[in-house]
Amino acid sequence: MAYGHSYSYVTTASVPRKGWAIVQPLLEARKSVLQDLPGFVGCDVIARTLENGDLLCQVRVSWLYAEQVEEFAKSVWETEYMINATHTGPYDMRSEMFEHFT
Repeated sequence: MAYGHSYSYVTTASVPRKGWAIVQPLLEARKSVLQDLPGFVGCDVIARTLENGDLLCQVRVSWLYAEQVEEFAKSVWETEYMINATHTGPYDMRSEMFEHFT
């Protein structure tokens, strides 16, 4: 039987190339705030260039407990909220919660 050991909130979004210079540093800087929150495990920001030159990014924020992910999802630090706040024209954005198994 597999047991969950942590939970992640994963956001995928496409960001116009010119906006990536604003979005990427913001998401990286947010890590210093998140690391002080109870239950924070880690955060990854990864991206690849699309055919049109925009960036497809995936942001994973991991927590110890499902309740902490739910709290995060309602906060001003939530990934979609942060990306939208940059007014860079993100599109195809969605977020999901995942459970990690050992």
